[in-house]
Amino acid sequence: MKRVGRFRAAAVVACAGFLLSLTGQAATASPQEMKSTVNGAAAAKIAAASSWELRKLDYDLAAVRRGDAPVPAVFVSELPETLREIDDIATMKRTFIRLVLPLVLESNSRLLAKREQVLELEHRLIERQMPLTREHRAWLSELVADYRIEAAEPAKQIAALRTRVDIVPPSLALAQAVTESGWGRSRFAVRGNALYGQRTWSEGAGIVPHARAEGESYEVRAFRSLLQSVQMYMRNINRHPAYAELRARRAALRVAGEPVDGWTLAEGLTRYAETGEEYVEMLRDIITANRFRDFDGAWIEGVSTARLTQPSS
Repeated sequence: MKRVGRFRAAAVVACAGFLLSLTGQAATASPQEMKSTVNGAAAAKIAAASSWELRKLDYDLAAVRRGDAPVPAVFVSELPETLREIDDIATMKRTFIRLVLPLVLESNSRLLAKREQVLELEHRLIERQMPLTREHRAWLSELVADYRIEAAEPAKQIAALRTRVDIVPPSLALAQAVTESGWGRSRFAVRGNALYGQRTWSEGAGIVPHARAEGESYEVRAFRSLLQSVQMYMRNINRHPAYAELRARRAALRVAGEPVDGWTLAEGLTRYAETGEEYVEMLRDIITANRFRDFDGAWIEGVSTARLTQPSS
């Protein structure tokens, strides 16, 4: 298999501050903290892990596009500031995609795990006509609250969750990350791990935009990690009333047995930005120009880090 050219040194920083460890757990310490708190042996282990992770992140995008190879389960916790310093556009784009695609696929794998549980409960309640156990109801109640479902009957709750608990196609998630973060170069992405420009009205919970209009109080929400940013973006898509049209289109594709396609679902995002239809067309142009639909069939290497309690049957 032909290997894609290795990242420039400026594109990725070999430090535990923005890479995950070999076990897949988030590295929460900053590079400065790592230098002051680890001894020589631990530092050597970190360096070895970082070297392994950098090699894994240099994966073959062409093979992923063809469906010949998985995406490695290596997740960056923050974007390197040096991403801004890459002069070659093609290299910059490949670097951004390699960093963000595993986060999108991991977030989707967790959603699919929850969705499978919802479908299991639906099969039990509707098809097998078996009552839900206390554990089932407790799990269902928690999910109903999280997804803001107003229905009171379990059957209607499950039907609503079937529409909401589902993936955001990688093509669409990547296109929106590109649009909202400027290929990872925006101040919000670098300082706040904010790939999708989500707003918050809680003072101090984000970053104040330089161009914020007088009288406005919103901030661009900051996140602990890029993975949290992606997960909250998908959560927003899946439960906010503004994106009901997107969810309806996605559900229709499921019923028809068609692939969940980002170019199709983009039409449901007219309310994501003030530009409406213009925003949708921009997303579709980005999807097409960068051939992002190639990634809708991508899968992540190994077992998902998602650990969900399965409802007993």
